[in-house]
Amino acid sequence: MINSHDKKVDVLLVNPPSPDKFIYIRDINRHGRSSWERIKWPQTSLAYLAAIAEQAGYSVDIMDCIAENIGWKKFEKLAKRCSPRFCLSNVISVTYSNDLRALRTCKEISGALTIGMGPHLTVAPVQSLKESDGLDVIIRHEAEATLEELLVVCDAGPPYDLERLKTVKGIAFIPRRLNKDAEDICISTEQREFIADLDSLPRPRHDLLPLKKYWSPLLGHYTFVEAIRGCTYRCVFCRQAVMWQWKVRSRSGKNIAAEALYVHSLGVDNILFHADTFTLDTIMVEELCAELIKAGSPFRWACNTHVRPLLKNEKLIRRMKDAGCWMIAVGIESGDNQILKNIKKQITIEEAETVIRMIDSAGIEAWGYFVLGLPGETNETLNKSIEVARRLPLTIAKFDIAAPYPGTEFYRYAREKGYLKIDKYEEFDQNAEAVVEYPNLSRAQIKAAVKRANRRFYLRPRPLLRLLREVKNLTTIKTMFLIVRDQFLLLAKGQRLRKDAQFDINTQV
Repeated sequence: MINSHDKKVDVLLVNPPSPDKFIYIRDINRHGRSSWERIKWPQTSLAYLAAIAEQAGYSVDIMDCIAENIGWKKFEKLAKRCSPRFCLSNVISVTYSNDLRALRTCKEISGALTIGMGPHLTVAPVQSLKESDGLDVIIRHEAEATLEELLVVCDAGPPYDLERLKTVKGIAFIPRRLNKDAEDICISTEQREFIADLDSLPRPRHDLLPLKKYWSPLLGHYTFVEAIRGCTYRCVFCRQAVMWQWKVRSRSGKNIAAEALYVHSLGVDNILFHADTFTLDTIMVEELCAELIKAGSPFRWACNTHVRPLLKNEKLIRRMKDAGCWMIAVGIESGDNQILKNIKKQITIEEAETVIRMIDSAGIEAWGYFVLGLPGETNETLNKSIEVARRLPLTIAKFDIAAPYPGTEFYRYAREKGYLKIDKYEEFDQNAEAVVEYPNLSRAQIKAAVKRANRRFYLRPRPLLRLLREVKNLTTIKTMFLIVRDQFLLLAKGQRLRKDAQFDINTQV
């Protein structure tokens, strides 16, 4: 369903408008980026928070401006209608200034207490608060339990009980922003414990999301059901280290299946099980498959994986196929074993090839994900990655530009070595800009490698035939044209710096 957003609510959860003509992906735990693939990214994390707010007794709405194509003028109009008391958004690096504008707008319109969350704010709460007078409170790390307590503590305000607010774990705020007579320093409270039992969370309010609007090439219409938070693998570029600090928690297979079947009842026939590494808990996967098979495997589903959990588990792969799995996305990252060591991937190319071929032989599509421009990269290793992608039986290969997002080990490495060559947060965009430059590899060479990789992988019979099978009407043809156009524009020569970018990364504390 798509809400009309015409009623006043206590809590408004916002996926802010695009700052320009491009589609953007915002996610509570992963990177944010522009999407030349034109992916409409389901906002399941906001659906979780909507359920939490409702459980606490508050009226709630979700406004997904990206999926619903809501621009700034319409957003302001709808915000006046909703007139929220609390407004929350996931703030990401690549739309940082833009996202802060969304919160500031709600504050100006209805006096809402504005709340930001996500890895960018979690890693630098003091700096983030100083940079925006429209941001009242930051939720650090996991948001659900913190939001519930925050709403209760701030329910009677303004003015807010600042002493009680200081007892809420997992937040940061500037007291004077909430009371003009209070101190003008940043308060960061004690970190909150992570939720041990994810099954204890209420079912996300999927019905408040514009489910018919979520779309991805080859996936089609789909949505997320979250399965696992955290990962045991320590890839240097991953932001789950910021949000979950490597704390792995898995829902039960029965609980996941029940939610997935509910989402299917809402008209969704294609589900992506969202996780840092879905197959990490093989017992959960087995239980989930058993539940779905018992229900008749009524919908298609896909997931991601690290190479290791499936390396010696062909039986599980075939079980997943029986349960309705049609695609597994594998993080390969590089075609060079030394690069894989550099990024702590804990795999070899040979192991990745074994798993890809096992997936393919089970009748499941294998999609490979690569990152170009990682530590130690050269033109030779870039070409090795391209050739590995071409050699493997991959239906889709995704080539991202390496981006050392704030808070990651890759970020610290790039800053210390002087390899980070940007000024604004908005340049952290894996689909648009190379932000690191090595002594023997320029930013331009990295971007050129991404374009070369896409040409060499897709201009072959197997990928082309797969894409042509998707051409079913004029809408599909138009979408494919827009995908090609957006990739060309985002990877165009020269530095792409949006006009809305305000804050200098080099002032970060």
